[in-house]
Amino acid sequence: VQAVQIYPSSEAIENARRWLEERAGRTSFAVVDSRGNLHGLDLHEHFQTASVVKVMMLVAYLQMLNAKHRQLSSADTALLYPMIHISDNDAASAVLSIVGGAALRRVANEAGMVDYTPGVGWWAYTQTSAADQAHFFFALNRLIPSQFCGYARGLLSGIEPSQSWGVPPVARPRWHVFFKTGALPSEGLFNEAARLERPGTTFTIAVFTSGDPSIDYGEQTIQGVAASLLTRAP
Repeated sequence: VQAVQIYPSSEAIENARRWLEERAGRTSFAVVDSRGNLHGLDLHEHFQTASVVKVMMLVAYLQMLNAKHRQLSSADTALLYPMIHISDNDAASAVLSIVGGAALRRVANEAGMVDYTPGVGWWAYTQTSAADQAHFFFALNRLIPSQFCGYARGLLSGIEPSQSWGVPPVARPRWHVFFKTGALPSEGLFNEAARLERPGTTFTIAVFTSGDPSIDYGEQTIQGVAASLLTRAP
């Protein structure tokens, strides 16, 4: 029996760690490998989520529909689609007002997050960690009600190209990428969490940064982590 290869390799994870240690600003990354084990650098460092929290909102909304035995309506998709596809903030605020903060807390608990704290003043200030988001994205298929799984996966893999920086350009087309980016440029904060799948292998990445000198720099930091993990992919 051939041993199942764990992905990414420990060497690739070490390369990503070395890359990140050389970057400016405050940085953190986490990987949940194909075995479900957690690795990374400063795994539980707290960061503001920015728009990455919108995936938690999406899950909470779909769980709400399921609890009410409702199907997706055009009113639902009119909020969920722009919230994820173009990262529309007004749509996110509307979704949060519908599901409520307790629903996000429940999603965090179900995903096994330990560093989640609700945002004070604005949902973009929600606190999280790379470990939390890597665990959350690894659990996505379990957290999303089965009848909405195809819809959610379509949203998270079909994000507007201008917001598809970081992991997708490196991973595609070899991997199917489900992801969300987030940014608070005034704070030099650039984040991304992603789930990568191909037949027989699934793993997740989360990279959080703040104090980046520019937008390009922040995006390159995240892309460099993805490249370290994936370049020598078989």
